[in-house]
Amino acid sequence: MALARFVVGHESMIRRLERQRAEGRIAHAYLFTGPPQVGRRTLAWAWGMALLCREADPPCGSCRSCRRMQAGHHPDAFLIAPEGSSLKIDQVREAQRLLAHTPVEGPYRILVFDQAQEMTTEAANALLKTLEEPPSYAVLMLIAPSPESLLPTVVSRCQIFPLEPLPVPVVRRALQERWDLPQDQADRLARLSGGRIGWAVQAAQDPEILSAYEERIQRIHMLLTQGRAGRFAFAEMMADEDEEARSAFLEAAMAWWRDVLILASGADLPLTHEEDRPTLQEVAGRVGFTGARAALEATRRTWLALQRNANARLALEAMFLDWPEPTGEHI
Repeated sequence: MALARFVVGHESMIRRLERQRAEGRIAHAYLFTGPPQVGRRTLAWAWGMALLCREADPPCGSCRSCRRMQAGHHPDAFLIAPEGSSLKIDQVREAQRLLAHTPVEGPYRILVFDQAQEMTTEAANALLKTLEEPPSYAVLMLIAPSPESLLPTVVSRCQIFPLEPLPVPVVRRALQERWDLPQDQADRLARLSGGRIGWAVQAAQDPEILSAYEERIQRIHMLLTQGRAGRFAFAEMMADEDEEARSAFLEAAMAWWRDVLILASGADLPLTHEEDRPTLQEVAGRVGFTGARAALEATRRTWLALQRNANARLALEAMFLDWPEPTGEHI
């Protein structure tokens, strides 16, 4: 599988794509879904490389077309990302203008829409017209968290490729073999990544990413010692943060409560936060299986609600009501 040289994991999706190429059944529109940094854009761009590469086992990675793709300046491949907080109708119109021209070098014109869920309604409706009647040489790729984050009419015209978080051993091995990380660092980043290889690689290259994660864990520790007033004050503060910051906190909290649940249940499973085992063990002993499960479910429910644009402050306050009360305090 030539795509596997450029993509970590996701073997079933790679096999599906390479089968399409071998059978000559290239779709006009693809939707790659999954959590951020799990490899969606990497797979989409590698698939574009494969479609434009003329060698026997594409993508070869060394021909002129592949080199230009990897450098980000192939004349037939374009990455379209949000300007500010949204993908705007003017960007879709520019994409349509690009598609009005036949390919310069390859057999296709590749357009990758990153964070497609940020399209305005006007932009999505404009894109729909292209999806309904694409030029024969057009291949459009949309990247989004889930099909539900896009208009159903847009989704219905795409082939969906759902990407799941990678197993920790796969991330660990890739960090060691592809990025030359020492075993202990690779192990820790793989565990904390939640299966998101992009996060692990960025954390290896930028110490501030790992520091920010550790601060979120310390914030969880602090919240567990506070009553309702302190937690609601934090909810108010987080409501003023951007969506990315809120999601990052909730994702860390879900992973942390999952560790508490593992210890409370007595299951023999690896912990994401092994370095935090003493605190996790203490909380597990105090809240038990039922309390840990309630906190995890409340956190996951809040994460999902915020993905659907729920009121951030109210959602977070409701979540904290389901977190266990601090020891000796009943506020």
